[in-house]
Amino acid sequence: MKFFSLFLILGSFSFSLHASDQQPGSHASYSSQRYQNWQQAGKENWLEIGGLFAGITYLGVKEWAWGSAEFKFNSEGWFGMDTGSGGADKLGHLYSSYAMSEFLTHQMADKGYSPESAALYSAYYSWALMLYVEVFDGYSDDHGFSTQDLIANTTGIGISYLKTKYPTILGDTLDLRIEYKPSKGMQGFHPVTDYSGMKYIAVAKLNGFERLKSTPLRFIELQLGYQTRGFDKNDRPYTDYKTTETFVGISINLDELIFKPYQKELGQVGHYIQAATHYIQVPGISMRSAIHKRRLSAVE
Repeated sequence: MKFFSLFLILGSFSFSLHASDQQPGSHASYSSQRYQNWQQAGKENWLEIGGLFAGITYLGVKEWAWGSAEFKFNSEGWFGMDTGSGGADKLGHLYSSYAMSEFLTHQMADKGYSPESAALYSAYYSWALMLYVEVFDGYSDDHGFSTQDLIANTTGIGISYLKTKYPTILGDTLDLRIEYKPSKGMQGFHPVTDYSGMKYIAVAKLNGFERLKSTPLRFIELQLGYQTRGFDKNDRPYTDYKTTETFVGISINLDELIFKPYQKELGQVGHYIQAATHYIQVPGISMRSAIHKRRLSAVE
């Protein structure tokens, strides 16, 4: 599963790279041609959609135990302390669906179609693929069909669509990112399932606001994030508590500080690194403060 999700993230990077060559908020270099219907969009992007479908199916059978039970619904809850991960899994669904939609949007636009049209049909196909996941999760003894997961998926896809639909309002000003440091309990690199090592962050980039583009505030990003710790049984040797934290933060805009001024010197490698920072938060460059904390004993 982790390799599949990393593939989606890398695909999203390619969209950011493509867009980084344009003026902020501009679709000028893209075609105005639109996909006529979902059949045409599917036919012209069959390789990408088929690849995602095949990867999902492989993981469903091999990792998610599809077919191991009769169909069932599973009400997993949202952000409660009595849930499996305090809501981190729901943000994981939101982020993964967002990344998938970003990937398909880029691929569809890159074939000579308008970003708005690409974003629309990317949303359709991303949602259909994630619905496919949920339906067959219903036949898994380990999972079950989760309405909460479906809502989280829809939200992530919707954010991706709106960023492309309204580039000057959201596309230039909003990023969804993850920050990951392996937790002690997982003992390895598991960025999808290691919720105790993950932070989910929404970032407002002040350089995307027209009035601030020529001011020192363009170097600043504002953060709103969420993290959970101690919900997994592997965390028990290291903590006896489940905790959640909602935080706000301020960070450095690396586009303005490094990537734009040194674009020529950094070359193509710099473009790839720049794109990565739009989806993965660089650690150590943020100041944060918790605005809400919860703590509950995990020892029965």
